[in-house]
Amino acid sequence: MTHLTPDELIDAMDGLLAADQQAHLATCDECHGQLAGLSMALGDAKDASVPEPSPLFWQHFSERVSTAIHQDVRGGTNWPSWLRWQILLPLGAVAMIVLALAMNLPQREVPGAVVDNSSPVVEQPVDTWVMVTELVGDIDLDTASAAGVIEPGVAEEAVLHLTAEEQQELTRLLRVELQRAKS
Repeated sequence: MTHLTPDELIDAMDGLLAADQQAHLATCDECHGQLAGLSMALGDAKDASVPEPSPLFWQHFSERVSTAIHQDVRGGTNWPSWLRWQILLPLGAVAMIVLALAMNLPQREVPGAVVDNSSPVVEQPVDTWVMVTELVGDIDLDTASAAGVIEPGVAEEAVLHLTAEEQQELTRLLRVELQRAKS
């Protein structure tokens, strides 16, 4: 047996119910009880008195709505305007690419260099981290992830699929951008 839907119960209250549904309502105690409950709730809502708001409410309403919209657009935070995802996303992607490149670039041997094998070789860290922090600023991975700037593994995956020529070109482009940013 199919009972009346909520929309059909509202139609029954308005007197717009079809004849076959009206016949069902007359014989079904469950549907009749739901209709009675709905009628009682509507009657209680009509009897309820709602106090009129203060005159100041309407005078300041537009200002409150504008403030709420402005805060919602800015994310409700007091972060500087340059810390938007439209700016942080490309910066984070560049930082991840630079970091992945620095980790995967082969070490070049200097011809004619003498290697002292008596002590362990300590490689000097590449200034890549300094370059990344200059690009991105003081942002940690948790902040970048919470802002939706990075997805784990996306940049690394893209860099791993670059050819040697593409990696060299990317390195060249990044150096040019860094020089332009310093100027």
